[in-house]
Amino acid sequence: MRIRIADIKDDGLSLDLVEEVSNFSVLRELQEKGESVFSQPVTVHLRAVLVSGMVEVSGRVATHAEMVCSRCLKPAAAIVDSTFELTYTRELPELGDDGGDEGVEITAEDMGLILFDGEEIDLRDAVQEQVILALPVHPLCSRNCRGLCAQCGADLNEQECSCGPQDYNIKFAALKNFKIDK
Repeated sequence: MRIRIADIKDDGLSLDLVEEVSNFSVLRELQEKGESVFSQPVTVHLRAVLVSGMVEVSGRVATHAEMVCSRCLKPAAAIVDSTFELTYTRELPELGDDGGDEGVEITAEDMGLILFDGEEIDLRDAVQEQVILALPVHPLCSRNCRGLCAQCGADLNEQECSCGPQDYNIKFAALKNFKIDK
């Protein structure tokens, strides 16, 4: 998953790529651990343009993943579909000096730039990062998932439990018997 700088013409370069999940180390690791199962390869549509010696890459990444519902622990489907914009450069641009004696070191990351060497840009890590960022933090099997009972563990989507509602919020349980003397 590389772009050759020489292939980017004046009007830019458009590419459609399809990569198996096994070609991405972190995604493969997520799959091996059972945290996410990717049912489709990762598809990437991107456009690269040369601007002032830098390469601006914009695109869309998509795939399908199956994760564990954060409420009831059943399988939950997640559609990954995300756009991204990245800027690659060989060296950091010169910043104007404000006349002060103290210098502040600014990294490429601080400027939103990704450094590269040579005549090719490897997009594998960037695409992998975009997929990970697009995965839901709290996947749900459905919007109305009621989850598991906190006391007995019953799946509240399938049955009601006999535990009954709690009479206080767990967050404030430590304050239940708190009294203020005036």
